[in-house]
Amino acid sequence: MERHQKNRSRRILVPVSHPLGGIRTYMLYSFKRLHDEGIRFTFLSEAGAAFQSFKQDLIDWEGTEFIDIPAGSGNKGSFFSIRKALQQSEFALIHSQGLRSGTEAAVANFLRRIPHFITLHDVIVPMNDIPGRFRAIKRFIISQTTRRATTIIPVSHDCAENHLQVFPAWKHGPVKIETILNGINLDRLDRSRKIYETENRSAPDSSGHAESKILQAGFFGRFMPQKGFDILLEALAILVRCGYGERLRLMATKDPNGFLNETVSAAARQPEVARMIQFIDPRPDIAPLLLQCDLCVIPSRWEACPILPMEALVLGTPVIGTDCLGLREVLKDTPSLVAVPGDAESLAEKLMAFIENPTTEAARNYMVLARQRFTVQKTSEALLALYGNYL
Repeated sequence: MERHQKNRSRRILVPVSHPLGGIRTYMLYSFKRLHDEGIRFTFLSEAGAAFQSFKQDLIDWEGTEFIDIPAGSGNKGSFFSIRKALQQSEFALIHSQGLRSGTEAAVANFLRRIPHFITLHDVIVPMNDIPGRFRAIKRFIISQTTRRATTIIPVSHDCAENHLQVFPAWKHGPVKIETILNGINLDRLDRSRKIYETENRSAPDSSGHAESKILQAGFFGRFMPQKGFDILLEALAILVRCGYGERLRLMATKDPNGFLNETVSAAARQPEVARMIQFIDPRPDIAPLLLQCDLCVIPSRWEACPILPMEALVLGTPVIGTDCLGLREVLKDTPSLVAVPGDAESLAEKLMAFIENPTTEAARNYMVLARQRFTVQKTSEALLALYGNYL
């Protein structure tokens, strides 16, 4: 364990199974304000490249500690690492990230009764259900274990309703359910925008590619079923058949974990579709990519409370999304176009509608309201209020 200070009165233990994607961004954004308020964190996760990268992200956070769970040790390794941390150090509270970490921490904390908060970052659907046999028994154990936490914090109302359907025992306490919506770091986006605009000040404005009438779309998710990249590829094939293949180009970030199933591979090998797509390396800062795009496409099958559409809307980049869990809550009352989840024809219709009539002006007009609605300051203040009685 890497240790920097001995004062534990305002220290929080944060178990997290995978400090990647939305969970990583949530911690970086939401906890920064708490750190600035004098709260100190001890992050506990499995040793590996993801956790090492996360440590580098927090290199300037004074007093931050990290505990490595032995790689490959699974749930048992997480449980023993959490229990050991609770035995050896004093923490004001535990704030687990995700249902898996929350369950492991709840078991480890069963006799100690340290205040325990669990943030839920996902929803449970048939394609994303609890794995393995004896699912009903596993659900019962998880429900009875986690209902003794202090507060469960879903990141959206969709996320809350989804979990209450799966774990109805939570409705009867003693755990409290308090939804705290995700938010984004506006200062970071503003800095990125200024750098981008300075670097591109002398370049001609190619937004919209007016002369060639070719629009630049962006897909910045992983190639996993949840994110719907396979549906997007089917939609692009429909665009080709309908004569729109030369009107749109897609920029897509490569999946850093190499996730690319056979369906996606086969679709990507279609010559007419493949030439529409440019795969680029992942970037730590999404803002410059969003600013290069005429629209951001988010064809998800399900989400909890995605940050990407918030960032796009704050930057004035139009969004085409779906009416799936979590994403629909973010896109509600915005000028975004919304397709049916998992429906390539519906997505293609929205893409063709955008090509014919871009919603660029409406997206730019929404930027001020987007800043007010999606700021992470609201998230951090709500967490501070929850922590208040225990720090």
